[in-house]
Amino acid sequence: MTQQATPESLGLTSRIPAPLIRVLRRRDANVFFLFFVLLAAIVYFSIESPYFLSDRNAFNIGRAVSITGIAAAFATLLMISGGLDLSIGAIMNASGLTAAVILAESDQGIVIAFAIALGISTFIGFANGIIVTKIGVNPIIATIGMQFVVRGMTLATRSGSALVRDSTFLSIGQGELELGSLEIPIPVILMLLTMLLAYLTLRFTQFGKYIYAIGDNASACRRAGINVDRYRIALYTISGVGAGFAGLVLTGLTGAGIPYAAGSELSVISAVILGGVSLSGGVGLIQGTLLGVLLVGVLKNGMTLLNINANWQMVVEGSVLMIAVSLDQLKQRI
Repeated sequence: MTQQATPESLGLTSRIPAPLIRVLRRRDANVFFLFFVLLAAIVYFSIESPYFLSDRNAFNIGRAVSITGIAAAFATLLMISGGLDLSIGAIMNASGLTAAVILAESDQGIVIAFAIALGISTFIGFANGIIVTKIGVNPIIATIGMQFVVRGMTLATRSGSALVRDSTFLSIGQGELELGSLEIPIPVILMLLTMLLAYLTLRFTQFGKYIYAIGDNASACRRAGINVDRYRIALYTISGVGAGFAGLVLTGLTGAGIPYAAGSELSVISAVILGGVSLSGGVGLIQGTLLGVLLVGVLKNGMTLLNINANWQMVVEGSVLMIAVSLDQLKQRI
């Protein structure tokens, strides 16, 4: 009988200090790592720029990362289950543009516009789930294909942007809630609420337990009588709804629905991975996702204040992401 290779038999643990092994094996290791990296970044930029720690700049960072944060909260649930959705950016554009066009070119109100936009997002997410689970297409291929389909249809039906003039629509992206002397941007509040909802789902519900279990060992879940396909379809649908909602907030923030914007899905997935969600599934905390989103925002804002070239900003962001993925791989080996 061939003995299965283990970290000990491969000599991996002997080359890593025992205290570091204990830290890396903690479920919340990435959360602690990100917290200290975020704290170090805040201290550094505060020293280098007198504008960084101002209330206005803090809220600017929050507003800038809120769209990514809203989509990332829902995407975290999917990725912990072992799924992946690369059509998030396309869904965001389709949702925001749909609502903007309905309000601009018909006599329908904002409730109908939002309902139709979220209905489309829900259907796209559901279709992703069916293609991945029932047809058996690899999630990367399925959602990239859906990305092209959605973007192609969006561009085919509307080549230009649609301006938003509805004050309620604009308020969800540009509005602020006054709390004493503070004026907190509404997108920040919406991001925190979605993060809280995701946290409560993962921490206190049976659904959350199944999400972790499916990501850890889907075959064992099937043998235990859990309908894995049903839960995965639900999670892809939830990811679609989250992307659609993020698209509505983005459109309210920019004041226009646009048919195409590249890179949104990569920002979301990068934040989730940076937050400690394992690419193989079964591991991750919503607290890590929130810290990942904030770290990306702080780095972008701080480097912009220091007039660092945009190309070098990409180098720094990519390096941080690779370090996070490397830590994930190291944790799996020990």
